[in-house]
Amino acid sequence: MLWKIRTELADRPGALAELAARCGADDINILSLEVFTAESGAVDELVVSTSVGWTADDLTALVAEAGCSRTTVRPCQADVLSDGPTRYLRAVLRLIDDPVSVDEELGNLQGFDEYTPAEWARADVLVEIAGRLAERFEGTVVEGPRPGSGVPELRRASVEDAEAVVAMHERCSYESRTRRYHVPMPKLTNRTARHLSAPAGGISIVAAIGDAVVGMATAAPWEELGSTTMEVAVLVEDGWQGQGLGQQLLRRLVVEARGLGADRVVCMVQPENHAMLRTLERLRMRSRVVQDGDSLMVTVALSDQSLSNAVDRPPVQYRRTRATPSPRSLPTRSAGQSAREHALAALSAVPPLSGGAGAAGRDGADRGGRP
Repeated sequence: MLWKIRTELADRPGALAELAARCGADDINILSLEVFTAESGAVDELVVSTSVGWTADDLTALVAEAGCSRTTVRPCQADVLSDGPTRYLRAVLRLIDDPVSVDEELGNLQGFDEYTPAEWARADVLVEIAGRLAERFEGTVVEGPRPGSGVPELRRASVEDAEAVVAMHERCSYESRTRRYHVPMPKLTNRTARHLSAPAGGISIVAAIGDAVVGMATAAPWEELGSTTMEVAVLVEDGWQGQGLGQQLLRRLVVEARGLGADRVVCMVQPENHAMLRTLERLRMRSRVVQDGDSLMVTVALSDQSLSNAVDRPPVQYRRTRATPSPRSLPTRSAGQSAREHALAALSAVPPLSGGAGAAGRDGADRGGRP
């Protein structure tokens, strides 16, 4: 049986040799090896062949005995043994025929949720290729409902909404999609739309007029920040922006997220996206904004205990693989730099709400009124 193993080797000479010796002692044959350089050290990806009876847990334990950490093990097929550059070139050939399948191609090529910097670079190139191909193939713009043609109905999304969600993305501008996903997003596949419409452990709310979707808000668990934290994101079709629809979607989403057990929600926002920052502020809920690389991490409290006075938590790298791979990993804030130095940095350019909402305490938390 074939397995793909990704693991971080101990930072010492002979670490790889020790892992190879452990495999040899158990008659495990290493068929291929690729080494990535990451900030934390070397990340090795191996394809191994084992006898019947080995499990992913068994291989994880064996690798741990060799001093490795952060190990992921998955079964795989023999096609992963083909030459890496050739596999990527064949993916480009397939994108020529179907540029919207870029996220599926990346999933098949790279196979793991967490990318190394080298893989982010590869993903960036493939996304750019797909975007240029899609621009060549684009025909007439599909028109959807416009303001005045109806009153949007807010409801829970389901996988049956995937086709309408794809159509909404096609009507959205390049800028709107980039603000939502933080990367160039040329197209959305039906498979990704199904994941967005019914995220595992989360929920999506759509604004619909008849069979058409004109806005969507999604909340999904962000496990790295704790079991009660959800990441939220909103996309409203260009023609419906500035109508207060994003605010309605976000308010409904917050209520649903609280019902699922979340005690805080987190939204990653580009600093120049003043509309989204203003939408978050108008929730009139306790919030905190911290610079995280090129983005702002906005945390909104859903309970009195959600935002403690201790804002200097260890930085968590923003993983952007729920919809499309990010072209790069985000740098964390520099050593010794307090989160307090960045708190509410983005909202300084946003006019404060009347009635005292938006006043920040010493810990950078918004002490405004609750809805």
